[in-house]
Formats: sequence, C-alpha cells, structure tokens
Amino acid sequence: MLGRGVGYAVFEPLIDQTDGPVVETDTRTAEMIKYANNSFLAAKISLINDIETICKEHGVDAYEVADAIGLDDRIGEQFLRSGVGWGGSCFGKDVRAIIAAVSEAGYEPPLLTAAVEVNETQPRRLVDLLATHCQLKGVQIAVLGLAFKPGTDDMRNSQAIPVIQQLQARGASVTAYDPVAMETAKTHLDGVTYADSAADALADADGVVVVTDWDEFAALDEEFDAMASPVVVDGRQTIERRDGITYEGLTW
Repeated sequence: MLGRGVGYAVFEPLIDQTDGPVVETDTRTAEMIKYANNSFLAAKISLINDIETICKEHGVDAYEVADAIGLDDRIGEQFLRSGVGWGGSCFGKDVRAIIAAVSEAGYEPPLLTAAVEVNETQPRRLVDLLATHCQLKGVQIAVLGLAFKPGTDDMRNSQAIPVIQQLQARGASVTAYDPVAMETAKTHLDGVTYADSAADALADADGVVVVTDWDEFAALDEEFDAMASPVVVDGRQTIERRDGITYEGLTW
C-alpha cells in the first residue's frame, strides 16, 4: 500500500473491510486506471472470441483451448469464456472514451478499436449461424435472455438488442423471454412479443437463440420438443447438446 494522503479517510471504512491491495495515486492516474482496467478486460473477451471463432472454423474444441491457456499465470482463467460478447454500462463506454480521447490527439489505437469491432460482429455471427439452419423470413424465433448478463434487469448495451434487431431486419418475428428484464426491454425494443416463460417462448418457434446465460435456461430439456423446428443457436454455452435438437454453439 502506498502512502496515506488526505483522501484516504474517505475510503478508510471500505479499505478496512478488505484484504485486497490499495493503491493511492493522483486523480488523473486513478481515472486512467479505471478506463485501462475495463478496456483490458473488454479486449481480453474480444480476443478469446476471435481465437475461439478460429477454433470453431478448424474443428478444434474452443473451450478446451481456453481451459489450457488459462492455466498460464500470464493469461489467467478469468474472462476466457467466449460467446456473444460484452455489454453493460462500463466496458463499451470506457473503451470508446479512451479511443475518442486519444483520437483527438491524433492516435488511433488499433487494438482497442479491433476489440470493439469484434464485439459488434458477435450478434451478427449468432444470427448468421441461425440462418444456416432455418430461414428467417416469416418465421417465429425465440430469444432467451435480454439483460446484458444474468442476475440483473440491466439492458444497457445488451447484445440482445442488436440480435433482435437483426432478426427483425431479416423478416423474423421475435418472441423473447428473460426472468427479470422484460419490462426494461420494452424501452429498448419494438415489435417484440414477450413470453411468460422460456417454455412459452419456445412453443411453436422455428428456432431459438440464447443470449444471456441464466441458470434456468440450462435446465431446459423437453421444452425444446414443443418447437416447430428444434434449432438452438447458443451464444453462451448454456444449453446441453442432445438428440432431437439441432444445436450450434457460437464459437464451439
């Protein structure tokens, strides 16, 4: 821990409750630490999504690769779960803030720009995979998960938004379900039918995409048998493969 300045007393009650490291620095550096931290994590997620897309194209088990490289202390196992990408209020905002600030100074940060671009392609890739298994125009597609992550109703920058918008742009009717975020979703999305349960969303659907990894979705099984066409494109490795459904993982 560094020296205790005048601002230390403000945070002392919180510091006393943790054994974690404490860094005391100036305001400008503290701001950059916060932006850099979120940018690094966002870039790590985009990088594993890129690598595991390559794995999928070559028939390699992407999650086995991630588990192995996560054993390397220089990489670490956290944030190596590939999928439809990051959302929420922090990652996108902070990465774009750094890009915008440094762009004004005449530098275009290629890695951070690429991290955003990779993240923005994941919803399209999810919809493209679904389109390889069923036509989208004029059919009913179920979307499971609306919040940007489980355990919240937060829809800010949720990947469900571009997924649903792209499905609608291709002529599909969307029935969506989320355990807690449907009321919030109504302020972000138009033309969506909201189901009372995952089972209701799946009933008679011609395909389903999984966007948020709620635990209750992992328990789904016979509910897929009620679909008109049991095609599952999983953006979070939530659904278990089994006979009787056509299953496609986004990067596995």
